Amino acid sequence: MASATLRHLDEWLRHAARLHPSEIDLGLERIAQVIGRLDLTSPPGRVVTVAGTNGKGSTAALIDAALRVRGGLRTALYLSPYLQDFGERVQIGGAQADLASLSREFERVEAARGDIRLTEFEFVTLAAFSLFSREGCDAWVLEVGLGGRLDAVNAIDPDVSVITRIAMDHEDWLGDTLDSVAAEKAGILRAGRPAFYGAGIAPAPIADRAAELKAPLYQAGVDFDFERQGERWDWRGRAVRRNGLALADPANAAELPNASLAFAVLERLAPDWVPDSGDYLQILRIGRLPGRFERLECAGTEWILDVAHNPDAGACLAKSLNALPPCPVIWVLGMHGDKDVSGFLSALPLDAGDQVIVTRADWPKACSPDELAEALARHPLAKLWLRESVAEACQQAAALAGADHRVVVTGSFNTAGPARAWLQGRRG
Repeated sequence: MASATLRHLDEWLRHAARLHPSEIDLGLERIAQVIGRLDLTSPPGRVVTVAGTNGKGSTAALIDAALRVRGGLRTALYLSPYLQDFGERVQIGGAQADLASLSREFERVEAARGDIRLTEFEFVTLAAFSLFSREGCDAWVLEVGLGGRLDAVNAIDPDVSVITRIAMDHEDWLGDTLDSVAAEKAGILRAGRPAFYGAGIAPAPIADRAAELKAPLYQAGVDFDFERQGERWDWRGRAVRRNGLALADPANAAELPNASLAFAVLERLAPDWVPDSGDYLQILRIGRLPGRFERLECAGTEWILDVAHNPDAGACLAKSLNALPPCPVIWVLGMHGDKDVSGFLSALPLDAGDQVIVTRADWPKACSPDELAEALARHPLAKLWLRESVAEACQQAAALAGADHRVVVTGSFNTAGPARAWLQGRRG
């Protein structure tokens, strides 16, 4: 029965991918039309939309987990993309949505769209929204897929708009300046409704848009902030403070900025929902997404999986790695061809004693191993290996690694995901 459901879901995904001639066609007109036909209902006052270049998935998941643990709410969480299983994208109450239910929502979307040619992302997003509406979830936490202004997720009006940070990525769609990227992200703001920026003072396009809409703007370092105290950390909001919180992973450079931003959003929704020292680690544990500076052990070797794929995320990964005890590193690198490969590689702490295995990410537009090897030519390395698949690269890394090594897998969701699956198979 389960396998039949899976096949049916796969058939719907293939169908959705064939509807539109383009993989990406940004715009809200098509999806808005179908939303009207589906007659969706979102929970009043409790739709949180999260955009940003990096950290948006982790921040969204942390907000969702806190709403469940502290607020006692039945939540809906929509994420994009996923690491291993499609079900990661659509969650209700902290669990992946039932695949049979998702298939039924695909049927509803198909019936409602008529002759409207939706993109695959629009089709999937509509199915998720339809399921959330029919399930009567108490709160929706929605991660934007690409940009913000014209992303399908933005067809639902948020009650709270969250932008994690701005950096360069997806330049073909969002523009080649930080201001153009910020302007696209600012498209999720709504008139009179609170907006948050998680990386200091908001860039001018975000601040200007908030002022134009009379949307209260909360900024990191001004309206909320954190301070690390050794293995503990303190947080302050406008009216709430939390002191002596334990760190889940002291080396993870992204944990505190993401948590601090999530806390600020929760304070705005309901002050009592801000986690305290008694439940923060539980919330982070159940809300932590795989593949985000994820540390695993396999055959006595530490493996770190990270989905970083742009220079800003590469710098964050470097900061985290540099906080760990030094040791010989074996890298497994696979990237998409439309990314800033050179900029990403330059951000990594590649050392002359490191060994690097370049591979082809599991994606049609991935860089070839030869292309990645060429990009690494100016980096002094102990050894460079070329492997055609992520599984072969992981096998090579495992053969090279000893107990004193660290293996770091990064460059794409489509590198970290297959590597995680390989490790799960190896670990039994």
